[in-house]
Amino acid sequence: MGCGCSKVLPAGRPSVEELRKKFGADSSGQPDEDGLDAVPAAQFLRSGASLKGLLETNAVLVVVRVRPLSQKEKDKDKGNSKEAVKLINGQALTITPPAADPRQFSFDACFNADASQQDVYDRSGRMVLGKVLDGYNGCVFAYGQTGSGKTHTMQGTPDAPGVIPRLCSELFERVRGLAGKKHVEVHASMCEIYNERLNDLLSRSSGDEASSRDLKIREEEAPGGSRIYVDGLSEITVDSGDAVLALLADGAKRRAIGRTDMNEHSSRSHSVVTLRVEAWEEGDADKLTATSAKLHLIDLAGSERQKGTGATGERLKEGASINVSLSALGNVISALSEKKTRHVPYRDSKLTRLLQDSLGGNSVTVMLCNASPAAVNVDETLSALRFAERAKKIQNVATINRDPKAARAAALYEENKELRAKVTRLQEHIAELEKWYK
Repeated sequence: MGCGCSKVLPAGRPSVEELRKKFGADSSGQPDEDGLDAVPAAQFLRSGASLKGLLETNAVLVVVRVRPLSQKEKDKDKGNSKEAVKLINGQALTITPPAADPRQFSFDACFNADASQQDVYDRSGRMVLGKVLDGYNGCVFAYGQTGSGKTHTMQGTPDAPGVIPRLCSELFERVRGLAGKKHVEVHASMCEIYNERLNDLLSRSSGDEASSRDLKIREEEAPGGSRIYVDGLSEITVDSGDAVLALLADGAKRRAIGRTDMNEHSSRSHSVVTLRVEAWEEGDADKLTATSAKLHLIDLAGSERQKGTGATGERLKEGASINVSLSALGNVISALSEKKTRHVPYRDSKLTRLLQDSLGGNSVTVMLCNASPAAVNVDETLSALRFAERAKKIQNVATINRDPKAARAAALYEENKELRAKVTRLQEHIAELEKWYK
């Protein structure tokens, strides 16, 4: 007489649920490939995940870094220099002008003097890198008065590398991690805007130096819309972070710098490093999935007052040119932050024309505002913070840079790849079923 018991199953035989889990489509969501979710929050430091969410929504981040007091600032008040800027938390600070009440500003992130170069990079340049590899244009630029720490933030030192060297190193780490999945090519260029003349800093042409000076900015139709480019700017293919940094070190030797009363090594030009990243799926011989993104890394010359810098002669002329271009940048930011404004004066300077795509256009952009905490610099710091506050109102719409004609073919390519992966999973599932359920 039957007892209703089932027969003993073979040892090790998986359950139906285990097989579904093993061969079912992955429903866990997108992995944290850029590591931003692991960037923790701390006192005066915002988490990477929250900033990543902001960038996905608005495509523009504005962060502020307040440097320590310099020795010169301390000496001016015989060791009793007052600090006019105080951080409230990782998103807000106050500044106290002379004979006035403190004014509070809020930004996407704020860094005090204790923030490390890694802290700043994790919450600025690193935010853009993953988007560039996905085919979006990116831009990271540092703004602030002369001597506020822009070059230290962007370039850094051998012992404390800044945003640019860290980003270049991580870019190629990620490229190596994509081996077998994507083919990636990186091309580098570097130029400066000096006295409203655009000069190639990586030119290797012998003889005619004029060919690399006073280059022209052009606009042409490109996949996904028009693009801004520098006619005649040399572009060099690179295959490692060290190769990029060697090129940039060579270009930095040609950049215009000079001494002023506020900065022993004052940048007298705006420096623009551009990495053009081309990528397509491995095995895509026709490059139907190809994307071409450009990443601008910009170290702006600092705004300055003649009274503070003590500039004369050529230095005074350079300072005037710097201020004119930064004023044009401010006008563009103001126009973009006012939604009713129809005309944006991009053509008022070489700087704003070159940044046209990055400001109010097709780009994921991070602005790093550098500030001095010293009371003696409060007017310039307040001006920089107001500039950054206006920049917060900009809303970019970033899209993947791909030829529209190839977009449909790329979609079919991806659909075909997903279907092939599904067929492979089903074949493996069937083989497992036949093994255990004969």
